[in-house]
Amino acid sequence: MPTDPLIHPHQTLITPAGEHVDVDLDMIPVIGELWRLGFTTTACCQDVGEATAGVREQRESPLGYGGDAFINYHRGWALLKLPTADARRLVALLADDPQFADRVSHPWRPGSWRMNVPLEPTGLAEAALLHFPTEQIPQLAEALRRH
Repeated sequence: MPTDPLIHPHQTLITPAGEHVDVDLDMIPVIGELWRLGFTTTACCQDVGEATAGVREQRESPLGYGGDAFINYHRGWALLKLPTADARRLVALLADDPQFADRVSHPWRPGSWRMNVPLEPTGLAEAALLHFPTEQIPQLAEALRRH
C-alpha cells in the first residue's frame, strides 16, 4: 500500500522498540521526551492542516477526508496519537503542570487541547488523538523535560 508523501521537514528516528520512523522536525523534542518517559507514540504532526493540504495537492486519488473545512479547522494544530492508556497518562501528567493544567482540563478555551478517542462499533478505539496549538510545541517539550 503506497504511503502519502511527507510534507514537513523530518528526520528518521529509531523508536524505543527499534523501529525506524519519520518525525516532523518540530516534533522531535516532544517525541524524544515522550519516549524517555516511557510513552508509546503512533503518529505525530507539527501542523495537521498544512500537512493535509500538502498531501491533497500531491495525491492522484482523493484522500477520503481533508476537504477545505477540515484543512482550515486543523491549520495551526499539532497532533499526537498515542495508545489511549498513554494519552490518559500524559494528560494526567500535564494536568499537574502549571503551564498546561488549564489547557488539558478545560476544553474549548483559547489554547485548550482537543482530545478524542474515536468510537468504533466494538467500543473505543485503541488510540487517542491529541490536538494542540502548534505554538505550544516548545512549551510541551520543556514541560516534559521537567518530569
